[in-house]
Amino acid sequence: MTKLINLSQVIEDNMPVYPGDIRTNLFQIKYLNTNKYNDHRLDISMHSGTHIDSPMHLTENKEYISEASLESFIAFGCVLDVRNQPVIKMKTEYEKLVKEHRVALYRTR
Repeated sequence: MTKLINLSQVIEDNMPVYPGDIRTNLFQIKYLNTNKYNDHRLDISMHSGTHIDSPMHLTENKEYISEASLESFIAFGCVLDVRNQPVIKMKTEYEKLVKEHRVALYRTR
């Protein structure tokens, strides 16, 4: 049986970001008791939490990520436990798991 796993992370204040990017800042700007509704402001870098770079990020391709089909984000794959490895290298044990045209997720912590 195929199992789908949602890799989305919750967007929250001070969530991890790509090294060097600005920190995520989520704060409340309207309050129910004062403004009659709640609202928040979010300042976030593109490389925060769960994200996918579109081809235009590093190529001349002009397609936005929103134009990609949902099916292109569903794939078979495996998880490689690479915790405590300062440099990730291919190991014999990974060769049985990593297959062509499949996704490999790296468990770093």
